[in-house]
Amino acid sequence: MSNDRNAQELLKWGLANSANSANPSSSSSSSTAVAPVANQQSIDQISADIQAGRRPDLSDPNLYNAIMGKSEAQMMSEELSVATNPTLPLSDRLTALDNFEMLIEQIDNANNITSLKMWQPIISLLTAAEPEIQTAAAWIVGTAVQNNDKAQMAILDFGPVQSLLELSGSGVEEVRAKAMYALSGLLKHNPVAMDQFDRLGGWKVLRESLLDPNLGVRRKTAFLINSLLFQDPNTLDSTSTPDPVNSTATAIAPIAPSSQDTTSPPVPLERGPATQLTSTPHPNVSLALLTSRIIPILISSLLPHSDLLPPPSGPDGDTDPQTDLDFTEKAATSILTFTAKLPPTPTHLLDDQTRSLLKELRVQLEGPPLDAADGATTRWQELGIDQPDFEAFKQKVQTL
Repeated sequence: MSNDRNAQELLKWGLANSANSANPSSSSSSSTAVAPVANQQSIDQISADIQAGRRPDLSDPNLYNAIMGKSEAQMMSEELSVATNPTLPLSDRLTALDNFEMLIEQIDNANNITSLKMWQPIISLLTAAEPEIQTAAAWIVGTAVQNNDKAQMAILDFGPVQSLLELSGSGVEEVRAKAMYALSGLLKHNPVAMDQFDRLGGWKVLRESLLDPNLGVRRKTAFLINSLLFQDPNTLDSTSTPDPVNSTATAIAPIAPSSQDTTSPPVPLERGPATQLTSTPHPNVSLALLTSRIIPILISSLLPHSDLLPPPSGPDGDTDPQTDLDFTEKAATSILTFTAKLPPTPTHLLDDQTRSLLKELRVQLEGPPLDAADGATTRWQELGIDQPDFEAFKQKVQTL
């Protein structure tokens, strides 16, 4: 076995080095002349004993791993093997998934998921019968693709968007929250994933998530909406989509060699993120948010009274989302990002209800804060909105 050979070579190296350290060059010439011969004989004898089977204690296949430790790729394989084994106790499988998630926090390990052919079993866990397994698998997906363009593209061959959208409708809060976390990482600056999201009815899922009884899911949804708006190269009235390869991929122009130096090769172009090296157009996020009625619901969540006011949240349905500063900051930021994409005269693009809600929101943001303890004198200050951003929003709304 290869582990046997590894153990033997490791043993030889250890004995040889211990012999050298035990006989430094400062020792007498007689001892340094005799010791290496004796030590080499000892090494050869032990090696022969191992090969002849007389030293089972040193021929254990696990000896090399015990001394040197397992590679992280091997640990990933072992943890995933446990996690995907339905005959094992649930607690063991969850521990294995937790260990796997910690391993892939290192981006090299996350990228090794592809080379180790692990994406298929991971995605299959998203449809496991146990909600705890679904949650852990979604967490792994989110960690692997977060700020990792290679993983964002590699995973798309295994249908993660469909699975995550289905999990967003789970009856278990933690499953829905982790599904939204994974979606946020997967869709970030990823036109191909966004195209799948658009075709699979992702906007309906986002609208329902804004009404989720769990406020944490609403926060994640509002954050995702703003991220999608911010990354979208389209305007609300775009009739064509820019070429994502030419418009968003980062490139450094080649530097021509000097006239005196005709042998220097040109500097190569820097490749952009893998998610941007595609001809797939990015869906028009602003338009989708309007047609799916997400924008009116998001605005209503910031108003004290509205026909579209989202229901209370919390386990007993008694938590007012407007008092949650984290959610309201994210929701307000999303609305300001949306209005910044409106053309100078956007009236024809918005229905009467949306225009009315935006005007009411402007009044609400100019009004007093819900809590003046932090020194804010207006609601927009309380929500951490910068004055230039609020003034731009106010001016845009005044044109409606």
